[in-house]
Amino acid sequence: MKPLNHWSFCASLLLSLLTGPGAWSQTNNFRIGIELPVQLPVAPAVKAALTDMGIDYVNYYVVSSNKADEKTAERARREITSLCESLGLDYSIVVHHVNPPEAVVKQAVQKMKNPKARFLGLVFDELEHCRLMRSYTATPLADVKTFGTLADASAQTLAGYQKLHDHYDKLGVPVVATHQWPILHHTAAQAGFTVCPKICKEFYSPVNLAMAIGAAVQYDTDLWVDCDLWFWDLVPGHSPEEFKCNLLLAYWMGADLVYIEGCGYNLKSVGKQGTPFSLMNQIDENTYQPTAHGEVLRWFCKTYLPANKRPYSFRDIRPSIAIVRFEDTCHGQRFTADWPDNLFGCDKLHSDTDTEAWLGIWNMLTFGSTGRDGLSLFKAWVRPSGYQRGVRDHLAQSYLTRPTQADLHRFFVPLTGTVVFDHTVGYDLLKDIPLLFLTGKQVSQSTLEAIRKCVQDGAVCVVWGPLSKPYRLGNWRKGVQTVKSGKGKFVLTDDFGRREVYQEVKGMIGRPDRIRYLFGEHEVTLWRGDTDNDVRVELVTR
Repeated sequence: MKPLNHWSFCASLLLSLLTGPGAWSQTNNFRIGIELPVQLPVAPAVKAALTDMGIDYVNYYVVSSNKADEKTAERARREITSLCESLGLDYSIVVHHVNPPEAVVKQAVQKMKNPKARFLGLVFDELEHCRLMRSYTATPLADVKTFGTLADASAQTLAGYQKLHDHYDKLGVPVVATHQWPILHHTAAQAGFTVCPKICKEFYSPVNLAMAIGAAVQYDTDLWVDCDLWFWDLVPGHSPEEFKCNLLLAYWMGADLVYIEGCGYNLKSVGKQGTPFSLMNQIDENTYQPTAHGEVLRWFCKTYLPANKRPYSFRDIRPSIAIVRFEDTCHGQRFTADWPDNLFGCDKLHSDTDTEAWLGIWNMLTFGSTGRDGLSLFKAWVRPSGYQRGVRDHLAQSYLTRPTQADLHRFFVPLTGTVVFDHTVGYDLLKDIPLLFLTGKQVSQSTLEAIRKCVQDGAVCVVWGPLSKPYRLGNWRKGVQTVKSGKGKFVLTDDFGRREVYQEVKGMIGRPDRIRYLFGEHEVTLWRGDTDNDVRVELVTR
């Protein structure tokens, strides 16, 4: 086995001198960039900062209010395109709850083959949140009032994603979907969107990536990652050390592109959004000073990446654990602070023991890190914690003004070889995975047969007991029942946290001081350091 020395500064410095900003990452099939606040005109100091950071990608808004102003949107597109061409940066337009003017999008499409700076499409930010789960848009994905059952809600939601994708596909525009919650990545991927999970923010980063990688592999899409520095209303809401850990995780988990959200304010009007203040302080028109986060990004782009070539992508993943589950949108709504317990955003559909069962799986696989009360830190008990300063119109809160609140979120969450597939996954993706979990409301007949074959071949499949009954996986009534089948076995349970379940899987779920995945012949481990915001990367060839 050959360990990777990832602190080879001399080699990285030489390569960064020989290549321009971002040149290494593009040759390594990896891009790194930021969401750029649109302040027009762009100051020379901002241009210098972007150059010094070494990024090769930006995305930005052309519409930030409830009404699309075509004149302002076109000016923003034109001036940011000019900036990207001068710096050699590829770019995307970000969309939230208001679609950009179509004329502006068509102008951008003409730049898709520009060798100086390519337009990479539209990034729909928090797509499921603002257009479905708590819709406040004129163009929702579906009319949630018409939903009858979970299956009906799922079908209509998929149709909404598909309609949005197809509209822009006819214009020749690729589309990317980030989600506010760790849900619906598979639905987005099935509809043709590039999968883009958020990490950092209020999330358990390895958990979100496990879901997204499963979706991207199952539906053969690219994988982007939004490393979001917001935490509730704090920006940046995470320390530089935590930021660094998330960059390392996204890179070594095989993402195609990573961008940093929360570099500044996108809540203000386009053209008046200010500087990317999380990364730089502008002293005057021509001069800037990097922040601690800016220094982390510069180090990552110009020192770490050139010294640490990644010999694989997420497409090479060899999972050791897979969760198979109908995508019902349950992420622990009952435990959140301000969001109603409405599945698919419908006030007739609510969480129950079946939809929440997988929270127990994550709690076990992360050695208690997630708890059983939801897959984000939008938990009710977080809201009142550590509010040292109240909300003020003139004050942008950060991890420095509310350190106690910000410290509630930390990076490290142990996880081993886990991916999530939806309820239609086939045998080709499940074979050779030694530990399977089957949970939720339903599973397709073809997937059930695939799981049966995997167990016959030697896999252990832990099944949510109530789900096992209609599919005749044993004679489960309550508690834990083990059913041998061929070389493997089914473990049926009404609680994934039971001692008897743990005894069956304890040798297969890793250990609490590491994140470990296998990509082809390459095994990557992020070892926990002295704190939860400190990791050591180890790459070995098996």
